[in-house]
Amino acid sequence: MKLYSSQVAPSPRKVLVFIAEKKIENIEVENLDIGKMDHKTPEYKKIAPNSRIPALVLDDGQVILETTAICRYLECLYPEPNLFGKNPMEIAEIEMWYSRVSFELMLPLMHGFRHTHPHMSALEEQNNEFGLAQRELAIKSLKYYEEIIKGNKFIACDKFSYADIQMTVSLQFLVRLNRIDINDYANLSKYIGNISARPSFSV
Repeated sequence: MKLYSSQVAPSPRKVLVFIAEKKIENIEVENLDIGKMDHKTPEYKKIAPNSRIPALVLDDGQVILETTAICRYLECLYPEPNLFGKNPMEIAEIEMWYSRVSFELMLPLMHGFRHTHPHMSALEEQNNEFGLAQRELAIKSLKYYEEIIKGNKFIACDKFSYADIQMTVSLQFLVRLNRIDINDYANLSKYIGNISARPSFSV
C-alpha cells in the first residue's frame, strides 16, 4: 500500500498517527508539497480527482480517499489496538464524538483559517466576513469543549480512540492558525498535551 500524505496538513497527519498507533509497517508514504501545488498536478488527479490529501493506494490499484475512510479500512485489516470501538456502545460513542468534533470544532476553525489567513489567499476564494463569523463560532465551541473535557483523559469511552486523534490533531493545527491561544483554555490545553505525548504523535 502507498499513502499520499503531506507534512503540513492535519488530515494526513491523522492517518499517520493512526498507522503509528497500529504499528503498521507495510505502507509506503509519499509526501506532497502543497505549497508547490503537488496535489493539483494531472498525475495526482488521476489518483485523487478532487486533489485532496491523503489518498491510500492499495496493492491492486484501488484508491481510498478521505481520512476516516482510510482509517476504517486499516482498522479492519489491523483490528488491534482497537480505535473505533469493540461493541455497539463504544462504536456509537466514538462515532458520535469524532463527528461532533468534526462539525462543531474542526469545521468552523478550518473555515476561519481558510477565509481569513493571508497565506490561503492563493488557494481559496476568500470571504473574510464569513471567515470571521466562523472563527467566532469556533471560539464558542472551544468554550463548550473546555467544560466537556474537564477532568477527562479521553473524549470517548474512557480510552484512547480515533475521536482523540481527530480532536487533538485538529486543535493542534487549526487553533493557532486562527490566532487563538489554546492556553486560554486550560482543560483543552492539558488534554492536548496528554494525548500528543503519545509516541504515535511523534510522526
